[in-house]
Amino acid sequence: YYGVRNLELFYNIRGFSHMIHLIASDIDGTLLQGGQTRLDPALFDVIERLEQHGIRFAAASGRQYTNLRRLFAPVADKIDYICENGSLVISDGSVLYKQVIDRALGTKILRCMLEMEGCEPLLSGVMQCYVQPKDPAYADHMRYFVGNDVAVVEDLTAVPEPFLKIAAYFPDGATEEYRLRIAQAAGGTMRPVVSGMAWVDLLPQDCDKGTALAVLQRHLHINREETMAFGDNENDVELLRQAGLSYAMKTGNPCVLRLADRAADDVISELNMLLSELE
Repeated sequence: YYGVRNLELFYNIRGFSHMIHLIASDIDGTLLQGGQTRLDPALFDVIERLEQHGIRFAAASGRQYTNLRRLFAPVADKIDYICENGSLVISDGSVLYKQVIDRALGTKILRCMLEMEGCEPLLSGVMQCYVQPKDPAYADHMRYFVGNDVAVVEDLTAVPEPFLKIAAYFPDGATEEYRLRIAQAAGGTMRPVVSGMAWVDLLPQDCDKGTALAVLQRHLHINREETMAFGDNENDVELLRQAGLSYAMKTGNPCVLRLADRAADDVISELNMLLSELE
């Protein structure tokens, strides 16, 4: 399928000899660095060239699906999506996987966040997220800086849609104390992971980007050894473990740098190097 298997193209990427059929990349801190809000247009050309060689590209992010589609607009229909830190997987417009949070537990966690000073909770559904802002600037930040489809509600716990993901935004930085308080509210049934300096995401114990990548791999009939992944933070650990060749950004979290096979300055350069072996 995709033509590549029949061609049996093997290539050597600085000592790694394997067929690569799937590339999964984190967004914030990986494809977007230094406060960038828009992807380098060169990436879209790279994705087009990868497709010509039968290589799929997947955006793997804590962001919502509609946000990612806008971010990748020129190639939105040509890539796969691991959204909400692995809670949602979409390929060719179809939902392959969706993990939801128990409503009673989610309600408890949201109430804890609402009572926590300096914390702005975020509740995600499939197509939009919900906020109950303490500071009106938070809703604007989510709409205009992050780029989410946002609904402002009076009571997050009353949102009728199933709870897909819960996250906490700390404008002054997500400290270890905040993370411990959120973990206590979750009662050990969910784990808090850092997703950038200001964010803590809560994930079910069996839900992460790696689990989601495995779902996508099975759907595409691509194995771990045929997969390359890029990441920079705690929420990318399982994603990198699920790939045969993993890259951590040199500016990334030390735990990710220790885990990854290689370190990279930027994703586009590494993908161009891969393509140079094919073209």
